Amino acid sequence: MKISLIISTYNSPGMLRLCMMSVAKQIVMPNEVIIADDGSTEETKELIEEFTQILSCTVKHAWQEDRGFRLAESRNNALRMCEGDYVVFVDGDIIMERHFIKDHKKLAEKGYFVMGSRSKLKSDISQHLIKHKSIQRHWYSRGVKSRFNSLYMPWLSFYTKNMYKERQRKGRGANMAMFMSDLIAVNGFDSDMVGYGMEDTDLIVRLVNLGLKRKWAKFQAIEYHLYHKEKIFVQSNQALLQDNLKRTRCKNGIKKL
Repeated sequence: MKISLIISTYNSPGMLRLCMMSVAKQIVMPNEVIIADDGSTEETKELIEEFTQILSCTVKHAWQEDRGFRLAESRNNALRMCEGDYVVFVDGDIIMERHFIKDHKKLAEKGYFVMGSRSKLKSDISQHLIKHKSIQRHWYSRGVKSRFNSLYMPWLSFYTKNMYKERQRKGRGANMAMFMSDLIAVNGFDSDMVGYGMEDTDLIVRLVNLGLKRKWAKFQAIEYHLYHKEKIFVQSNQALLQDNLKRTRCKNGIKKL
């Protein structure tokens, strides 16, 4: 089974560097890394070119013109380039623990999509890591918030399989995975969603409508989220989500229907 890792980014080369460094440290490497770039400048392009020489897997750059926040379309651009059987999504402000890809590969199962959690890093620690180009974080490290989410104990995951049932239809694009065939079946992300918010949940809703069940990656697939200011949700995307609640396929996705 070929694994594609899609990393979303926009003009945050310092954070993206740490994310790519954490890819290089994976025990199990993805078969390809695709950067879903929402219109970053030349600095990000140069960073990606640098890591094409560092990583042992294929690195692709899916860039689109900067016309505002268009995360859904940028991910669809990456999916159009995807050659893997199974797709893992993270954001470019994430440091992955070294078992991250291995855990997601182990969790892959037909009929399921996988959602994971994240530990957040405080602002000063995030800036320190970016400045010193360091990815050394553990559950006990200074500046780690929500430490429970950074405990790596995969043998306990069996006891959490029924946790958070109320969140089954909510998405978190910074840590989720599913088969490419299922993404094709729902036509990927809804590119009509422009501005921050709801594009991940919308995808999950349509996967559930397709008949898939959620698998919760607790105590494994650990990641650390570098600090940045929270964005404000765009209300228009909520209306689009409501319109898609009974759909499996969106009209403006990987393919334009």
